[in-house]
Amino acid sequence: MFISSIKDQTELFTRPLKWWPSNPHWENFISAWDLPQPPLLRALLNSALVYSSSTLLLLLASSFTGYVLAKYEFKGRHGIFLWIVSQMMIPGFTGLIPTFMIMKWLGWINTYWALIIPGAFSSYSIFLMRQYIITIPDDIIDAARLSGCSEFGLFWRIVLPLSKPALAAVGLLNFVWSWNDFLWPTFILTNRDMFTIQVALSWVNPSGRVGMALLTLATLPLITFTIFTQKYFMKGFGGFGYSKR
Repeated sequence: MFISSIKDQTELFTRPLKWWPSNPHWENFISAWDLPQPPLLRALLNSALVYSSSTLLLLLASSFTGYVLAKYEFKGRHGIFLWIVSQMMIPGFTGLIPTFMIMKWLGWINTYWALIIPGAFSSYSIFLMRQYIITIPDDIIDAARLSGCSEFGLFWRIVLPLSKPALAAVGLLNFVWSWNDFLWPTFILTNRDMFTIQVALSWVNPSGRVGMALLTLATLPLITFTIFTQKYFMKGFGGFGYSKR
């Protein structure tokens, strides 16, 4: 994709395939950046704002719910956990129409809220966080509780710092999935100024060299995010455990 983005039009369709162009055309990226409609910079900023916000909310909600399910004994805990896990077997698109009706009722059509809030909750993320937090020794939490730490302080000061690898793994998975999401933004947005990057890309021809440059620019944030979180990503998946609790 990157090599195609710096070729000229003739080299793009040359056979046999020429891996590196004799004269790289870096101006293709300038042409891609300067496309008037929809504006690429606005779409990238929309995606960065929306999906970073939804990922942060998801991490907070998933880690807190996972902590409660992993470390607190209360009636109905197993039933709640089984109900959450059962949601993973339901295809996501089945909730498309009900979610749209709720967004319309709230008046959130063509708003950031309609993109952030539905993506801030995930049964899969709750399941992963619960499986990781359950591996944290109870002795650490009990020692902090005996030292006078509040219940919320146990979560914020003890559990969250110890769950950084799991948070990185869950955050990376959800950020990549959200960034690549096309269906829901297309469903909920009609204002071009609100377009995310995937919707904006659908308005241009991705087959030419400028289209390849656009796709490369749209992929760079994911590559950068992955590079900085891959170490924690591997640690996180290595720490997910299983327990009959």
